[in-house]
Amino acid sequence: MRIDTTLLDKDIIASGDKAVAAELAGHDTAWCTETGLDVFLQAYEVTRRTSTIGVGTAIAVALARTPMTVAYSAWNIAGVADGRFTLGLGSQVKPHIERRYSMPWHSPVGQMREFVLALRAIWESWRTGERLTFEGEYYTHTLMSPFWAPKPHDHHIPIHLAAVGPKMVEMAAEVADGILLHSFTNPAYLEKVTWPALERGLAKSGRTIDDIEISLPIFMAIGDTEQELQERRAQIAAQLGFYGSTPAYGPVFEAIGYEDLQPELTAMSKSNRWDEMASVMPDDFIDHFSVTGRPEDIPALAKKHLGDNVKRTSSYYGWPVDDPARLSSIFDTFRQEQ
Repeated sequence: MRIDTTLLDKDIIASGDKAVAAELAGHDTAWCTETGLDVFLQAYEVTRRTSTIGVGTAIAVALARTPMTVAYSAWNIAGVADGRFTLGLGSQVKPHIERRYSMPWHSPVGQMREFVLALRAIWESWRTGERLTFEGEYYTHTLMSPFWAPKPHDHHIPIHLAAVGPKMVEMAAEVADGILLHSFTNPAYLEKVTWPALERGLAKSGRTIDDIEISLPIFMAIGDTEQELQERRAQIAAQLGFYGSTPAYGPVFEAIGYEDLQPELTAMSKSNRWDEMASVMPDDFIDHFSVTGRPEDIPALAKKHLGDNVKRTSSYYGWPVDDPARLSSIFDTFRQEQ
């Protein structure tokens, strides 16, 4: 089990500072996020500031870009990272792609599948110097002269895809090196929807669960006092409300019998009542998406929550532990108990 951290700051320099601290604490990978800044600039800053920790994007919005623009960014960061970089991609949802990014939305599963294949064709052309010939339904790349090719390197760039729905999970299991599951999930949804889709995709590619890396960041309410735990559960409730207001996540609610809550959250979002969402979250609903306890309790609680398929995890809001020795001991226990 790899223990990662997620950088949620809207500040590139602060992201670098936190990545340095995460490296010293013993985290395996620092995942950069597209939350109000350019995720590739953030990843570059993290790469330049660190030397051993893995660096990844979780996620870069693929459909806001083209395979060629992403290929350049990922290739150049991978060269600087010296083998530490993982490209995590996600489709986002239709309103954001069309109305925020002004990009076309056709078939997200088909587009994402083709995006991965196009990236690999572009990188292979840069590695070998062979003619670039990728022609698909959504993307075509057939022009690449030596002048436009980047400086060569031999670093493999793993591609991990964000997936929630069964079709995206199945496709990712077929073509990607890893799957980034969304924090807004629960064990019931994983058992009913995610793992069966995973098996179907792996079967198509002739692979097994050992051939792909599954990452699932989870909400961890961590604290040494009851007040700290309740404050962090309230923070989690607010974030669950934000995610849950998206109608596409309806099946995640249905898996645990809370299908009536999702439309209520959508209505609240349309009325700009974001601050009220935490108040409508039942305690047992929060428990479906999170674990709660002292720092030393979290490894055992997370193991039960995550299951056997997950190979990477992180605490959504980080680890509020100031003592480096204590944190190192917790991480050691976490890895041993998985």
